[in-house]
Amino acid sequence: MKLLLIDDNELDRQAIIRTFKKTEWDIQITQASSATEGLAEFDENEFDAVLLDYRLPDMDGLDTLRLFVRHPIHHSAIIILTGAIEDEMLEQQCIEAGAQDVLFKSEIAHKHLTRAIVHARTRHLLERELQVSYQRLRTLAENDSLTGLANRYYFDESLRTAIPRAKRMNDQLALLFLDLDNFKFINDTLGHNAGDQMLKEIAHRLLDMVRDGDVVCRLGGDEFAILALNFESQDAIAQLAERILADLRRPVIIDNCEHFISASVGIATYPDAALNAPDMLKAADLAMYRAKRDGKNNYQFFSSALQAQVQERLRIEKELRALIPTDHFILYYQPIVNAQTLEICGAESLVRWNHPTRGILPPSEFIALAEETGLIIEIDSRSRLKACQQLSKWRAQKLVGNNFNMKFNLCAQLLTDDHLHEDIKADLDKTELPGSCIGLEITESVLIENFESTAKLLRKIQDLGVEISVDDFGTGYSSMAYLKELPARVLKIDQTFVQGVPESPNDCRILRAMIVFGQSLDLKIVIEGIETREQARLCRDYGTDYLQGYLFAKPIAPDAFENLLLSHNAEKWKRLLSTPIAVPDLIIPDINSNINNQGRQ
Repeated sequence: MKLLLIDDNELDRQAIIRTFKKTEWDIQITQASSATEGLAEFDENEFDAVLLDYRLPDMDGLDTLRLFVRHPIHHSAIIILTGAIEDEMLEQQCIEAGAQDVLFKSEIAHKHLTRAIVHARTRHLLERELQVSYQRLRTLAENDSLTGLANRYYFDESLRTAIPRAKRMNDQLALLFLDLDNFKFINDTLGHNAGDQMLKEIAHRLLDMVRDGDVVCRLGGDEFAILALNFESQDAIAQLAERILADLRRPVIIDNCEHFISASVGIATYPDAALNAPDMLKAADLAMYRAKRDGKNNYQFFSSALQAQVQERLRIEKELRALIPTDHFILYYQPIVNAQTLEICGAESLVRWNHPTRGILPPSEFIALAEETGLIIEIDSRSRLKACQQLSKWRAQKLVGNNFNMKFNLCAQLLTDDHLHEDIKADLDKTELPGSCIGLEITESVLIENFESTAKLLRKIQDLGVEISVDDFGTGYSSMAYLKELPARVLKIDQTFVQGVPESPNDCRILRAMIVFGQSLDLKIVIEGIETREQARLCRDYGTDYLQGYLFAKPIAPDAFENLLLSHNAEKWKRLLSTPIAVPDLIIPDINSNINNQGRQ
């Protein structure tokens, strides 16, 4: 056993050494006559125990004890030696400061001394085990197991304590929320192991970006946060955000392949954005969502203007929740015209908000918020039934024939409902309509997300006789390869492809090619956004099946649509659109002819 004996009285040291010689232990004793000398020996060597005289010439006894206890490398059992207890609380203070025992020099005998060392050593080892266990639990409690970064608990505590310190020191601090853009795509396509590798690499890059003392944490999932302390100006934080975004855009190598990711960053600063931790978190979170809405891969600072927008958003959300059950959402209808007969053969139902104080609000005022909050599901479900009821009424009044088709849009959230086909059948049963007289319009980007499950659900809906349309075709992902697998019967070409015709030869070529392509897949073609006679004439010449746009009517209320049905004159429209127009010469390959030729070869 190795002991360190620290006592400025040489006689006392020799008396203790003689006592140890009476034992059967193999003991090595290193002597020191001052606290400074003892600490130097402790720095250089390992000891099983330290016998420390409480009264030393160069340092207070409790201060010396605390230095031994807090030593960053070496740890030993410590026994305090004292000639007499002048203060009744001294023994308690020494134990609380970390000593394992306190002995009177006058009472030291070899049995007493050895027993005290054994007990002290045993207690010390138990304390060390407890401390190691505590540190292990603290690490688990404060660190993210995947990335090694601080976790949400540690981050919340760091922010909570940083704000009062910044207030005392008159410093600024910044909170940066980072949310990875489209990280779900990485997990879904490459697997969760690849996603974990991506998160580890992101964590490593973030640590390289910040200064010593700043806190980087993984809040959970693909969300990270940075607490930047005592920065000089808002420009410095903006530069940090720009460096982070630029560094994250570098490819991440996973299984020898390059993969790319970006992030949206929200920034809140103290004291400008908020004065306490909960408000700082809310402010940074709101700024991050604003960065998402502004196109992702950018950063946004929280501001009073953003706060006003958020308050307005909360007000509208509250009104949405309150007014959905009271049926304040109405449907307008826009006619769909057969391109050859020019008869009204259908209508698209479009939801409007009949606000009690602001009047009729278009979708741009509330649909995005309804989608974010999930309220769009109830709005769409109620609107679908209402459209079926309206169609049933028109059929009973003989305003429309049996071939008239009512279209309504379907939100992405409803496509995750495995019981959607049952709900649609229930609407048809309530209104005594056949499935063939209604149609669903779904944007191509929504179709491609979760493609297999979406296609399976749409086939069940098609089995009811419902017509499936791919809406806004050409504006989202390149989904041509998916069309042959989808139960779609109608392709609705987005209005952006008709705006430049007939003036632009390139736009004419693209529009014609899209019509030919769709028809080669046995799809009916709807061109929306028709605003001029020239556009309508050209689309008819190109062979489209249906026309829709302001030329025939804007979306109008049910009573106005009824008047339109009664007043519509197909023969008049034929005369208006019968005049040929000059268009650029277009060389469009005959796809069907090419297919037949390839078959003969």
